[in-house]
Amino acid sequence: MIALIVDDNLINLKVAEKLISRQGVLVKTVLSGQECLDEVAKNTYDIIFMDIMMPEMDGVETFTKLKEMKGFNTPVVALTADVVSGAKEKYLGLGFMGYIPKPIDINLLKEILSKVNNNKKIY
Repeated sequence: MIALIVDDNLINLKVAEKLISRQGVLVKTVLSGQECLDEVAKNTYDIIFMDIMMPEMDGVETFTKLKEMKGFNTPVVALTADVVSGAKEKYLGLGFMGYIPKPIDINLLKEILSKVNNNKKIY
């Protein structure tokens, strides 16, 4: 399995990379929505973990642009510090396939990776 992690914060990116790679997943990281779009145009990923609050192009806008790409069907998981009541429902309602609040809950991460690995619906 190959995952793409998108986060503008280098520390958050490194933490997520370490946790996800420890699950036996190959990881590529990018620092912006535009880098994500460029990367997905060149390579295929099994799952994308998308930070929501990024400058210039936030995670929701990036996700919207990904969905407009021909043939795009990669599961995208919101990986966010937005933990207010209703946030999970909001992102799932926008079409994200999963929601992981920061700091990352390792059990939730394992559950999502297992479902993607077994081609099961996350939520």
